[in-house]
Amino acid sequence: MKIDLSSLVVVGVALLPLGVLYLVAEFDRRRRERTEKPPQSEKLLRPPGYSLGIRLDEAFERFLHSIFGACILSAMAGPFLYSALKSKAAGHPAWVILISILIAVPFVVAGLWRASRAFGHIKEAQNVRLGLRGEQAVAEALNEAADCGFRAFHDMQPEKDQAKGWNIDHITVGPRGIFVIETKARRRRASRNGKPEHVVTYDGKALLFPSGYDTGAIPQAERNAEWLAAFLSKKTAEPVTVEPLVVLPGWYVETKGSFPVKVMNASYLANFLRGQRERISPAQVQRIIAAVDDKCRDLEF
Repeated sequence: MKIDLSSLVVVGVALLPLGVLYLVAEFDRRRRERTEKPPQSEKLLRPPGYSLGIRLDEAFERFLHSIFGACILSAMAGPFLYSALKSKAAGHPAWVILISILIAVPFVVAGLWRASRAFGHIKEAQNVRLGLRGEQAVAEALNEAADCGFRAFHDMQPEKDQAKGWNIDHITVGPRGIFVIETKARRRRASRNGKPEHVVTYDGKALLFPSGYDTGAIPQAERNAEWLAAFLSKKTAEPVTVEPLVVLPGWYVETKGSFPVKVMNASYLANFLRGQRERISPAQVQRIIAAVDDKCRDLEF
């Protein structure tokens, strides 16, 4: 078996821009880490959807790596397939042609596998982007409630290790109460149960969508509220009550009863908060805001 050197040269030239781009990008990243410093040392509050933004960047990075690997693996199969074609045209024995093909097959299969991984990363990025937009929509609604004294915080990380921990999407604090908000962004699909595609039913335990259901949002909101109440009670040395909410941007919510966890559309959130009676003194509100601000202010510039 003899591989045509010209085919290797073609493959090398085809892959050269990818290789140069990767090396230049890696060199630039390391140079910036050594030579550049942030303009301020004070840490910032997390913006809405910050954790999802990081996940989105990571998904695209994995996509690029998978595409890069698929291109390399597929290109490496090229010389062997080209050699098989030339051997057949030259009348070489069948075993020579078969060897070239057998060597090329693993590269082709590995390239297809990497390409399928790239597709999976794109789907992941689409889902993460949907969640990010949902949290941004809820943040806008919380800004509207600032006129009645509410202060909003986003993406609190109870655990120091973000990769192993969990987050609280939104916290809003004011004289009318303290609320944790779990955001659930979900695409509309064709209805399976005859209900309108924009309506979700809440029965106190689950969210019943026209094309499925969600049983995790309610207990998650309850756990977040319990954790935050304990955290703030310890930080302020006074009892604190936190109410859990679940917000579904873009959905019309039908609630079948009165339940401890309220579920609503993002457009109704501001009016719901404005409709609460004042129950916390301004001094306690300031102490709670200081505790939440300190916990959420961990973002490097």
